[in-house]
Amino acid sequence: MRNITFWSSASGKSGTSNNMLAVSTMTSVLYSLKTLLVQLDKKSTPLSLAFEGGKNTNALNEEFSFYNRKGLDEVWDKSKIKKIEREIISDNTVNVRHTNLFYMPSSKKQEEVFDERFIKMLLEGMKDFESVNFIDCANGKNQLTEALFRDTDILVVNLFQGMDCMDEIMEDWKIREKAIFIVGRYDTNSKDSVSKIRHKYNISKDSIGVIPYNIHFHDAINDGKLVPFITRGIFSKKTDADYDFIMELYHTTNMILRKAGYEGI
Repeated sequence: MRNITFWSSASGKSGTSNNMLAVSTMTSVLYSLKTLLVQLDKKSTPLSLAFEGGKNTNALNEEFSFYNRKGLDEVWDKSKIKKIEREIISDNTVNVRHTNLFYMPSSKKQEEVFDERFIKMLLEGMKDFESVNFIDCANGKNQLTEALFRDTDILVVNLFQGMDCMDEIMEDWKIREKAIFIVGRYDTNSKDSVSKIRHKYNISKDSIGVIPYNIHFHDAINDGKLVPFITRGIFSKKTDADYDFIMELYHTTNMILRKAGYEGI
């Protein structure tokens, strides 16, 4: 099982968290692969919003209180006294109804408490869960991102058109050796096309994909209806409004899964 980390050097412009949500949901819905999502970026909208919607937040919190399942914070507490194994991961995840997609509720701690030791243990424990694992990493570089760069299997670097620090990213060997690239919120009318980016930085065609901007996709996340949106999209026709978005997402998801070693995709 592989750990796939989504990261960007800048916040807010490339849609890192939404890109991860799109790819992971497509992975689960289209290929029926067991999929786990973990969010380390505290500034991002909680994963539960995309699957449960804001109206179910209180009910979700009550469920976790009843079963004593607290998500990422509980895993952190357990890691102080024992190895993170399959049971700990399983006890601290939510299964999205009618799917084999699981997510771990985000940390509610205000202070930064996670360290390199915990990151390494968490990644090893996630592999025990026997799933395709997606990690939403905090943007920029710090001690924790360095640990993820080192210990993750694949680093999905999220770019945006007109990005002014792309040279620095492309020259960092710690990034390039594991990296594949997504241009998020992609606009086909921009002068910074994916072909131009690919040629400028010598990126192979099978190592860069795009996820276009799509208002219906963003609405689906905010309304807690991401799974139905992706499911309907898979059966869309060329004349449908979301067809181009779904097709680009399909190609980008396949690119990432092939890099992760999943055959026949």
